[in-house]
Formats: sequence, structure tokens, C-alpha cells
Amino acid sequence: MSNKGMIINECTRLNAARRVLEGRVDSAFFFRKIQGNLLITGAEAGNQAMVLDLFCSRLERSDMPTILLTSHLDMMTAIQQKREAHEIDCVMTSCPTEKNYHPFYGMSAQQILRFVRMTAEEMGYGILTDQVMIYAAAVLNVVTVKYPVSLPAIVKLLNEDDDFISEFSLQSGFSNVIADNIRANHEAGIVLRRLFERLEEVFEDVYTSDSDTKYNFQSGAKGNVFGMAMYACSSNQHILNTYLKEEIYHTLKRVPRVRVILDEMEFTDENDELLKYLMEAKRQNKIELMLISQNINETIHGNTRLDFSNIVMFLHGTPAATDDVSRALFGTYQYHFSVPVAGNTPHIAFSIKRSVHWQTQSEERLRVRSQDLYAKPTIFGRSSDYLALKTTANANVYLIPAADFLPTVSGVSMVV
Repeated sequence: MSNKGMIINECTRLNAARRVLEGRVDSAFFFRKIQGNLLITGAEAGNQAMVLDLFCSRLERSDMPTILLTSHLDMMTAIQQKREAHEIDCVMTSCPTEKNYHPFYGMSAQQILRFVRMTAEEMGYGILTDQVMIYAAAVLNVVTVKYPVSLPAIVKLLNEDDDFISEFSLQSGFSNVIADNIRANHEAGIVLRRLFERLEEVFEDVYTSDSDTKYNFQSGAKGNVFGMAMYACSSNQHILNTYLKEEIYHTLKRVPRVRVILDEMEFTDENDELLKYLMEAKRQNKIELMLISQNINETIHGNTRLDFSNIVMFLHGTPAATDDVSRALFGTYQYHFSVPVAGNTPHIAFSIKRSVHWQTQSEERLRVRSQDLYAKPTIFGRSSDYLALKTTANANVYLIPAADFLPTVSGVSMVV
């Protein structure tokens, strides 16, 4: 074998460390077979038919409650249609057309007071906040006499004036201190009512002020509800996400494990409490997390590690964006290639003809580059764009034709 042939063979052997192969699979088969956490990123992550397949495939397992938090109203409509057609059972949807969620139901007074303070600080009430907290604590004590503490119960009581609330507290057997805290803080009472108006706006797409459903993730997971889907967009995403973190935290006190699907959720910054908690709970194996975003680098801020056991990466908006995400998900490898080096003909001191000697060089490359995912020309025209797929089965990354994977095309068997 020539020197060139030996070098090419050696480069091929060394480049096998890349472990990128071609394969074929459809999304329905893939979602049914995978185990563990999942990340889907890229332009086609917005394909709602695919996300619906993922949600339904998780429901079929009936192994743990599944919570879907989505920013897509059409996803909520699709789930409702499947439920009405009896294609899925035991699923609750909370959205503008089905406002059945019961905020703060089952939460302690201390948890609710935290959201009161957070809202007061965001609205800039400053020095009045301490007085508001005293008034709010007194009101929460009075609410417990007649109702389980929740947002609609608090709002119902605050519709009354201070005299009524203080008199009711005395009739209920509370000390004069409670009544005095209400009577002596009229200005704080006005502020508190504004704060709860703002909190109602946070939940306005999933809740009505006269709600008494007693349904939230805690009660749903503990009951016979296998799937819970919520339209998780709000006028104040920071407060909503903080609330959802508390809600999921206390849901895990009722059931051993839950599955959370985040469909294009908005996280306010790298310190978002919901995001930090979900990533931590994922590492602790308390939840099975499935994160879907059209650009995961824009969804997750900061230095959060994307250590997901199952990954589906589509092309992003630009090759540069695709390469940035690929580096974070799949890393790099050392690419080896042969290069010619001119030299004298062997055993001859001087010759007009120069020999060519080949040697190995290397450079760092992405395991999956953007050009790997673009459609390739074939004898029948151009093929489909590709996606990069990784599972827990092995350390390989598979390049899959996107047209075969997406649910708009008839399924194919898995041969990866």
C-alpha cells in the first residue's frame, strides 16, 4: 500500500472517534422508545404535531403524572380536541377557554405572603410593604375561618370593607390584635387590594375570580389525572414562573415523581427560579424533564449545562446559531486528514522530479456541523434536511432525515 493509502486509512480509523452515523426513525417510534430526559431544539421544534405526539406518548405510559407548560394556544386546542374525541383520557387543560385552575390552593400563608411581598416590590410600594404584610397576614387568618386559603377566597374577602372584615374576625373568635391590624391599616388595605388585582392578572388566562375547582397540579397529581396542560404565558412571567416552581415543589411532596414538558417556555433570566429548580430536580431524578425550544441558547441563559440523555437537534435559523448549539450539545472531536509534503526521491541525492510524501494533520471540529444537516443532492434531486439525534442507547449521534422524523410524513422503522 502506498504512503498516501496508509495515511488515509489511519485518518479514517482515528476519525471514527466522532461516532456520527446515519439512521432513520420517525418521531412516534422515537418518543415511545426513549427513557429519561429529552431536549428538542431548532426551527422544527415549533412543530406542534410533533409536540402533541410527545405529550400523548408520555400519557400512554401512565407511569407518573405529566405536566405540560406551553406558550402555544393551538397546542391547548389540539389536546382538548383529542380529549373530546376520547383519544386521550384523564387530562386537564387550563387556558383561556377553560379557566379551571385554582391558584394558591393548598399553599401555606407564608408561601402566599411571599408572593404578596414580591408583587409589592415589583409595583414599587417600598416603605408601605411592611404595613401591607401585617394587613395581609391578618386577612389570611380571617380567610381560613370560612374557606381553604386560595386566591379566589382572598379576593372574595377583600371585596368587603375593613369594618366588615374586622368585625367578622372578632365574631370568629380571633383576638383584638387581628381586628386592630385591619382597622388601623386602611391605606395598607387599599394597597393589598391592588396587589391582588395584579396577582389575578398573572393568572388571568387560566383562572376566574369565582373559581372553586380545587384543581391545581398538587390535587391533580394526587387524584386520577394523568396529564395536566397549562397555557403558561403571563403579563408577569417572573411571578408566574416563581409560582410554578412552588407548585411543582409541593406536587413532589404528594407523588414520588412527575414528568414536566416545557414547550417554548419563557425564562426571565439565568436566575429564574422555575428553571433552576427543574434543572436541579432533573439531576436528582425527581422529575423527568422534556425541554422544547426553537433555540435553546436563547431560552436558557447563563452557563446552565445542557446535560440531557436524549437530544433532537434540528437546523436553527442560521448556520452560526446551529453550530453554537451543536457545540454545547455534542461537543468537538479531533479531525484527522492527510496532507502532501514534497521531498526528494528516495535513495537519490539529487533529482529533478520531486516525490510526494503524505502525513497526518489534525484540527478541532464540531461533531455535528451545520453543513451536516442541510439537504444533500441526490440523483433524484435534493434530499430532506437532517436532524441530529442522540439517545441513551449508546454514545453515537445519528443524522436522521427530518422529513422521515416529523409526524407530517408517514412513519418508518427505526434502524439506527
